[in-house]
Amino acid sequence: MITPKHSYAASNILPNTNLGKFLIGVSVAILCATSVAEENSAIEAIDADYVLGKQLYQARCVSCHAGAMLKAPKMEVLKLHPPGHIIQSLTSGVMSTTGLSLSASEMQQVAYYITGKMASDKTADLSDAFCLADVPAKTSSPASAQWAGWGGELDSQRFQANETRLNKQTVKDLELKWAFAFPDASRVRSQPTVTESMTYIGSQDGTVYALDTDTGCIRWTFQAENEVRGAIKLQGDQAAGEARLLFGDYRANAYALNARTGALLWKTKVHSHPLASVTGSVNADNKRVYVPLSSSEVVPAAQSTYACCTFRGALVALNLEDGSIAWRTYTTDKPERLGKNAVGADRFGPSGAPIWSGPTLDTKRNLVYATTGQNYSSPATGTSDAVIAMDTTTGEVKWVSQVTANDAWNGACGFTMINCPEEDGPDYDIGASAILVTLKSNRDLLLVGQKSGLTYAMDPDQQGKILWRQRVGSGGTMGGVHWGMSSDGERLYVGVSDLPTKNRYNQGDPYPGVHALDPETGEFLWRNVLPSLCPEDIKFDCFQGISAAVSSSPGLVFAGGMDGRLRAFDASSGDTLWTYNTYREFTAVNGLKGQGGSIEADGPVIANGQLFVTSGYDKWAEMPGNMLLVFSLPN
Repeated sequence: MITPKHSYAASNILPNTNLGKFLIGVSVAILCATSVAEENSAIEAIDADYVLGKQLYQARCVSCHAGAMLKAPKMEVLKLHPPGHIIQSLTSGVMSTTGLSLSASEMQQVAYYITGKMASDKTADLSDAFCLADVPAKTSSPASAQWAGWGGELDSQRFQANETRLNKQTVKDLELKWAFAFPDASRVRSQPTVTESMTYIGSQDGTVYALDTDTGCIRWTFQAENEVRGAIKLQGDQAAGEARLLFGDYRANAYALNARTGALLWKTKVHSHPLASVTGSVNADNKRVYVPLSSSEVVPAAQSTYACCTFRGALVALNLEDGSIAWRTYTTDKPERLGKNAVGADRFGPSGAPIWSGPTLDTKRNLVYATTGQNYSSPATGTSDAVIAMDTTTGEVKWVSQVTANDAWNGACGFTMINCPEEDGPDYDIGASAILVTLKSNRDLLLVGQKSGLTYAMDPDQQGKILWRQRVGSGGTMGGVHWGMSSDGERLYVGVSDLPTKNRYNQGDPYPGVHALDPETGEFLWRNVLPSLCPEDIKFDCFQGISAAVSSSPGLVFAGGMDGRLRAFDASSGDTLWTYNTYREFTAVNGLKGQGGSIEADGPVIANGQLFVTSGYDKWAEMPGNMLLVFSLPN
């Protein structure tokens, strides 16, 4: 048995981080906060917009967010949001159902009450941040697609096999090369895609940036309809000018851009549900683009008058050339009206089983693997919390391997309970992309991590048969294993969040940190349980667990924590070799002052001796920020 380098009793994990089961309340509460501080009383006396905004808050929000929801966002977080973000959330984001009952002026007033600022069309001036016209971009060959999508390659291994400059001896010398601050942002939920010449990344306001990899200056920008999350997929030959950038946005649109110019090639709406979204990264082969579909419907489901629930997850395949839909495969049957809830609202089911992370491609078997979350309403189906294998040509489901049965949950559970399904949890999605790996024995495996704290190996040649399972953490609403693992074929590297969430289904003690398993057997090779280094006076929730995806290169493992610390580990022993605290202010190359925060969802990217990471996350009361950071070795 491997003894962890540190261990903690569940009751001793950061007492000031008492995140309740109902974490989704943080998203719901973007509209709401605790009462305004005394310094605003003078404003209230003379400012009608402020008074009306406060009245709307009290009428629409206080019943939910004056303590009833266990973890509404702190005012320190809400104040950091530009008012435009709150209005966008009410019009087309997670609070759009609440926004239906508000006029445009009322949304302005609510945003003003929360932030103390009126929304305007004025944006940050980045004209000086663009690259000089007489400094051309380097010409990149196809091989220079150093990290071309979420998992680096189609198999989602998150392993940079070609890295030679970064190793156990040199990694300690990494230093900050440049930093880019996203304007008016409180989170960064897009992972950079890196070539020798260009770095592509999305942003909270929907701007896609093409940055010079060497300097961070802006080559071009493109404006999507809504927030662009996950990694942008680079497909095709850059040197020949044929490369495309493929991605989705939070309004369930899929896009293809010319990678050199940023020109729009096509745009396709991939789901008709009003709350559908693309939160995961797309994947692509030379014929099709595979788009995962999730939604924010668990949020309005907390309202007892909401007709819950009608969204069902899907994987959509688009033709690469024109964006036309080749096939769409849903994860549940069409929801049917099943009756009324306790207050007379319609009840629908089955629903949910969203796909909120990127699919994995298996060119050998002509399969694409999607991992699913929980059902939103009863009845629970055999396709939630599962790996689903689909034919890449037709979308036909070839097999389903479910790891947790009878999981149905939404925002009403632990709150009003009116729309809570009878299963009431455990909310144990598979949020991490499945990893396809070939072992030294030439055996292929699918490696899977779950919010329950369990990891699995599945046989792709035996209908996803589970070969082993190993518990790496106690699990929870945010993991367990949350966003992603990495494998080099010899080891499986697992980041564990184990953020205390009072989920009654959790098992055992928490082990927040990074762990290595033998992919053949599931046995532990090493465990590094991280200590809490959070300052006592921090305004936000700070926790040392690893929720973001981890990445690896020969001899090294990289992971970013919710405490803002970016670490490099020895792949053989698990020893910590290098640490950088991103929770600090930065002066960015685009002329803005920036702030680092929690490292969440999107993992580190390793490319040509450099390390790329985003810092800042404003959900679940984590530490907000707006940074892309690039590290390199000294010249």
